[in-house]
Amino acid sequence: MQASDWRQRLAAAGLTDNFIFNKTFLDTGLTKELICRVLPDLQVGKLKIVDTQHELATTYDSKGLRFDIYAEDDYRNRFDIEMQVLNRHNLAQRIRFYQSMMAMDSYEREKDYRNSGNAYVIFFCCFEPGGTGDQWYRTERDIHSEGTHRQLSDGEVSLCFDVTSPLRTVNPPLQNFLDLVAGRTVDESDDFIVQLKKRIAFVKQNRKWRREYMLRTVYEMDIEHDRRQAVKEGLKQGLEQGIEQGKQQGLEQGASDERLALIRDLIDSGQSADEVINFLTTVRKLPVAEAQKYYHQALTKCEPK
Repeated sequence: MQASDWRQRLAAAGLTDNFIFNKTFLDTGLTKELICRVLPDLQVGKLKIVDTQHELATTYDSKGLRFDIYAEDDYRNRFDIEMQVLNRHNLAQRIRFYQSMMAMDSYEREKDYRNSGNAYVIFFCCFEPGGTGDQWYRTERDIHSEGTHRQLSDGEVSLCFDVTSPLRTVNPPLQNFLDLVAGRTVDESDDFIVQLKKRIAFVKQNRKWRREYMLRTVYEMDIEHDRRQAVKEGLKQGLEQGIEQGKQQGLEQGASDERLALIRDLIDSGQSADEVINFLTTVRKLPVAEAQKYYHQALTKCEPK
């Protein structure tokens, strides 16, 4: 990697960059103001950042969880704030896991369940997270019985926001923050926005964090290089095997199964939808519509990671 690459990447980075987001909201004042904009009806006490990239695990061999921002206030409210750039199609399951881990963390420190406080998981997504075209979603646990429907006040609340949405259905202060994240025009008279921009500039100039960013970027690029080399070799082997199998099978169903297996391998190896479909159309000579059909069939059979 050229020495200037990471500097250019850092200079262009905004709050959608996980590193910038983490370091920016180490500032408790900014984090509290963001929470107040997301939850304007909630009384937020004195806030403490437990950690950024805070990791929890229930047992030594269980799946761990790494929070972007994990904060608590003196009313025993807990907040997990996440920036999610890629849609991995498992957001609902991730939110459930985050909530369960926050509950375990709380119950370990409290003797009475009633003292565990409330838990808020907040996702800012660079995609539409709910599939209905709305700008934001709020979920709480419900109770359904014959003739009744009410909320179970267990203190768990989850919120997801689509920062790319053209809709403006949130309160104006929060909308101004979403506009900043999305790179849209913002109200420059908003002091929160002013302070956020100053903080982002400070993060980018901090010598310790610049070195941390550089090392992380070099590591990520090395991993990406190794992955691409492995995928390139895998494509070559897969093509050779596919040609040989095609000669032997000759049956439409067999060919279909082989294509689906190969596509699942490509997906598992980290290939994007465009890369997989391009492979199918250019190497396998499939029509675009047929390539898309096979991709979506394979995608539905891939287990979430």
